[in-house]
Amino acid sequence: MLKRLTIIRLVAVAGLSLSLTACGKVTAQMSFKDGIAAYQQQNYRIAIAELEEAVKHDFEYRPYAYFYLANSHDSAYKFTRKGQADNDAHLPEAEKYYKLAFEQIDPASREGQGAIFKKRCLEFLVGVYGKEKLDAPDKAEAVGKQIVDLDPKDVNNYFGMAQLYQEAGRVEEAEQMLLRAKEVAPNNVDVQLQLAGFYNKQGNFDKTMEAFQTRIQLEPNNPEAYHTVAGYFEEKVRKDYTISPAVKADYIKRGLDASTKAIEIKGDYVDAMVMKNLLLRQQALVEKSPARQQELLKEATALRDKAIETRNRLQGESDAQAAKARDAKKSE
Repeated sequence: MLKRLTIIRLVAVAGLSLSLTACGKVTAQMSFKDGIAAYQQQNYRIAIAELEEAVKHDFEYRPYAYFYLANSHDSAYKFTRKGQADNDAHLPEAEKYYKLAFEQIDPASREGQGAIFKKRCLEFLVGVYGKEKLDAPDKAEAVGKQIVDLDPKDVNNYFGMAQLYQEAGRVEEAEQMLLRAKEVAPNNVDVQLQLAGFYNKQGNFDKTMEAFQTRIQLEPNNPEAYHTVAGYFEEKVRKDYTISPAVKADYIKRGLDASTKAIEIKGDYVDAMVMKNLLLRQQALVEKSPARQQELLKEATALRDKAIETRNRLQGESDAQAAKARDAKKSE
C-alpha cells in the first residue's frame, strides 16, 4: 500500500513538473516574442527585461534569445555615458550572453541560419572588446582568430584582424593578415583595395600603386580603377617635393595614361577629364619649352571646359528624366 501511494505521489509530482515546464515554455515564448518586438523598435530597456525572462526557461529559441539579449545590452550601451555604472553594466552582460549564444546555437538550426548567428556572436564580441567599450585588445585578438578559423575562406575576417593589429600599432602583423587574404583570394578586388589603403597609410607609395595596378589587371574595363591610379599620381607629384624631376615626369606620364584610358572606356567620365586637366597642368610645370607649356595649358583648358559642358549636359538629362517620372506619376 505504501509503495502504491509512493508511486501515485511520484506520478503526481512528475505531472506537476511537466505542467510547470510547459507553462514555463509558454511564458518564455511570449517573453521572447515581446522582447524581439521591443528590440526591433530599439526599445532596449524593455527588450532586455523580456529576454531576461525568456532565458530563464529552457525552450527552443533560448540560444537565439541569448543573442538578442546580448545585442540589446550592447546597443543600450552609450559611449557618451561611459563611466556611469548603469551604462557600463551593459557590456559585461553583452559579453556573457554573446558567449552563451555562441556556445549553444546549433549551426545547422533554422535552415543554416545558426551558422550565421554564431559568427555574428564573435564579430559583435570583437566590438565589445574594442577601445570605445571594454578596451580589451588581447581578448579581441583571440576572438578575431576564432572568426578566421571558423571561416578561413572569408577575406573579410582577415580584414578585421588587420584592422585590430593596425589599431594596436602591430603593422607587420596587419600586413601579414592582408597577405593571407590575398593568398585565399588572389583575384579579389577588395583585397587589392585593402592592401593599397594599408600601404598608403604606411607611406609606401610604390606598394600602394602596385596594389592598384593589380586591381586594374583584375578589372581592365573599369574606368574608376584607372581614375584612382591617376588621382594618386597627381597627388604625389603635387605634394611630394622630395621626388626627382625624372620620377615626377614618369608619374605624370603614368597618370595621364591612366586618365586617358578611363576616358576611353567612359567617354562622359567628368572626374577623369578633370583629373587629366590637372595632370596636364603638372606636366606644363616641368616642361622646359615655353611653346610646349602653352600647348599643354591649352589642352588642359579645353579638357576642363569639356568637363564642365559634360557635367551640365548630364545634369540636364537627369533633371529631365526626373521631371518626366514626376509627370508620369501625377497622371496615374
